[in-house]
Amino acid sequence: MHGLSRQRKSSMARKTPQKHSVSVVFALAIGLLGIGGTVALLGAGPDSVIPSASAVAAGQLYFTTFRPPTVEQVTFSYHAGHLQLADPHIITHLPRADGVLFGANGRLFVGGVRTGMVYSVNPHTRAFKTFSSGVAGSMHLALSLDGGTLYTSGEPGALAALPLNPTQPGHQIVLHGSTTAVTALAFGPGHQVLYTVSPFQGQGDIGLINLATGQTRSLFHHIVGAHGILYDPWSRSYLVVGGDVVLQLPATNPAHIESEVILRGNSFDQAAVTGRGQVLIASNSGSLVLIDYSRTGHVGDVANTVVDAYLARNLDDVAPLIGPGARPVATSAQLRDLVGAGALATSALAIIALVLSTQRRRRKEQAQRPKNRQLPRWDRRRRPVSGNQHW
Repeated sequence: MHGLSRQRKSSMARKTPQKHSVSVVFALAIGLLGIGGTVALLGAGPDSVIPSASAVAAGQLYFTTFRPPTVEQVTFSYHAGHLQLADPHIITHLPRADGVLFGANGRLFVGGVRTGMVYSVNPHTRAFKTFSSGVAGSMHLALSLDGGTLYTSGEPGALAALPLNPTQPGHQIVLHGSTTAVTALAFGPGHQVLYTVSPFQGQGDIGLINLATGQTRSLFHHIVGAHGILYDPWSRSYLVVGGDVVLQLPATNPAHIESEVILRGNSFDQAAVTGRGQVLIASNSGSLVLIDYSRTGHVGDVANTVVDAYLARNLDDVAPLIGPGARPVATSAQLRDLVGAGALATSALAIIALVLSTQRRRRKEQAQRPKNRQLPRWDRRRRPVSGNQHW
């Protein structure tokens, strides 16, 4: 009997360290799981990002046509002087269509021309909503650098601002100074904003505008090529297009024409840059003109490659490819959020299970522990009956 009791005690002594080791490993696993889930959640980032530059001059270009008024998409690629365009497909038909760009929420915004409306288009379902711009005409569109405000005007016309996120009806910005009407805006560095003033033929003015005060100041007057405008971060300059002319104005001194090119037979409307030294320009003639100035840095350099490819009848405007107004690119944030939340939930459940298991084991040990009345008189675990040391 005594031998058997010693064997049981020895067996219990061997099992206790093993159980303790398992508990420690289990607790460490729970801790690592919780830390991993927290890191995944905190590091997930935004659901989408606005592309700042393309790895190559390739992707999807969104554009509008004015007869019939449509929003369309085409896949393009440019390499070694060759521009390839896939067959375009129609995203949706609209009552009217002109300027086009993406909001930060992934919806397309399209100018409603003389309706004074702006259309918000879901590119997946083709459904669209209508919002009042607050002015009589809505042609070209521009998005603020923070993505929170959409600007639009006639051709030329009064300038309107529409709050986004969520989209709300717009209101007019009263302009004064060199002009009270504009055609297009471009946001540059240091809160610098340039405007153009011209009909679709492209002859007009270029100047600076203060959107907070409505103050305008002309830099060029009655110049050809003053219709569409955008900022190119690659060359740190503004590209202004109109008629058959492309102008390049340095952001550090936009009152100076750094480079110029004339491409006969075109009626340029709006353009988009790749961020790698190429610009794609929509011509109302139906052509998509690409200028590759990646080696020279100047759009008018004779060493540039210029490609003219037919895209669509009654081609109007193109959406930006990079920066504000470009199509947001989905990230892995949602997946990381899901994994992180799952890891934290699993860690929490495991902690609860560990606590319950520990409590259950303690209750079992307490139930198996001999009580005072069962202990022999010589057992020191017995408590004294009285205050003296007699047992």
